[in-house]
Amino acid sequence: MDRAAFLGVSARGGAAVAMGAIGAGLLVDEAGAATAPSVTPTDLDFALARLAVGAEILAVEFYTEAIAAKKFGPDVTKYLKHALFNEQEHLTAISGIISGAGQTPSTADDFTITFPGKTFDSIGSIVKLGVALEAAFVGAYLGAVDSFGPSQMKTTAARIAANESQHLSVFSDLAANRPIGVSFPPTIDYETASDLLDSFLS
Repeated sequence: MDRAAFLGVSARGGAAVAMGAIGAGLLVDEAGAATAPSVTPTDLDFALARLAVGAEILAVEFYTEAIAAKKFGPDVTKYLKHALFNEQEHLTAISGIISGAGQTPSTADDFTITFPGKTFDSIGSIVKLGVALEAAFVGAYLGAVDSFGPSQMKTTAARIAANESQHLSVFSDLAANRPIGVSFPPTIDYETASDLLDSFLS
């Protein structure tokens, strides 16, 4: 067997193993058990991580209320529940990094969350806010990849951004039948992301 044939078989075999593992629930995201970064985080790293915690608390509440509104059919509701699970794992991961570095992360009890009036009264309004929030989350995490110092924090932010982009894809499909977006999603800096969260969290 020549090299090209070997690589082709390896790729197909690896994909089959990976898909089988996913189906069996064997590929567990270990970020939820995050510990202290190997490099001491800076004040900016902690500020970005705390901002991410706020974003995830907001995301958890958004999906919780979207599910409770019971406006979607079973297929979309299943997606919303899966997305809620993702956001809860993200929150655990980021909180774990902060606590692992010796600081105390915020919890939902530290915030009052306010959504625009009638957000959860219709599918259209839920989807509209879902697009806005998920686009912001993707941009904020991509910005964090640039800004974080420790490689562990960069990697966690990149992995979360990849997952948030999947959430955005579903909402974009629901909103405008466009599940695939731009080739290079824009990044959002700390100040812009903070201003966005301030409109929902107090």
